Amino acid sequence: MISKSFVPIEDSRRTLAAQVQERIREAILKQTLKAGERIDQNKLAEQLQVSMAPIREALKGLEAEGLVMIQPRRGAFVVEVSISDMDKLYFTRGLIEGEAIYHAVPYLTDTHFAELQEMIDAMRLATSINDISTYIALNHQFHVHIYSVLDNPHLLQVIQTLWERSELYRFRYMFMTRDTESIHQEHDGILEACRLRDQKLSKERAQEHIHLTQRGLHDQLKGDASKVITRHEQ
Repeated sequence: MISKSFVPIEDSRRTLAAQVQERIREAILKQTLKAGERIDQNKLAEQLQVSMAPIREALKGLEAEGLVMIQPRRGAFVVEVSISDMDKLYFTRGLIEGEAIYHAVPYLTDTHFAELQEMIDAMRLATSINDISTYIALNHQFHVHIYSVLDNPHLLQVIQTLWERSELYRFRYMFMTRDTESIHQEHDGILEACRLRDQKLSKERAQEHIHLTQRGLHDQLKGDASKVITRHEQ
């Protein structure tokens, strides 16, 4: 069911479709729209006070991000999370981002290090007030800031696509009971290795950071699956 929390789109320099896409994405990540749920496009258009055209365009964009599945004659559905898909996704991210940071380290400057430290501090503040959306945005900014020094738009596009596919999993992870300070310490470790100009250590810590997130998600998704089985057996 579409949440009544959707408020009308306001005019801005951004296109209506982009604003609609952001609203739907946020509802999916916060699980206001549940996995497997059919998205009522007519009700969504009514609540956002827009025509069907930006709704359809937004859903196509979300389909490209891997958050929505559009089925002919059936409509649009929120993609259900999958342990297999998540494992493959994070395996791919580990390979690509590990190589990216390895090659980026020699190009990082003291200015970059200061900016990255500010991002870590801001992430700590965000999690201290349970502002998960801000944390996720800063987390993305932190990692991409490192990769951007390679000035390789093709690489960044691949990484961006993988990150968009990871959003649903990452948002779930931040609501787990795992101590958020341990996540910040992993970022501290990555920055420390970069400051040491140690390419091998930077790669190892970045890949371990991704692996720990994957492992935590794996345990959580297995737990969710067992709950579903238990309910079905009752």
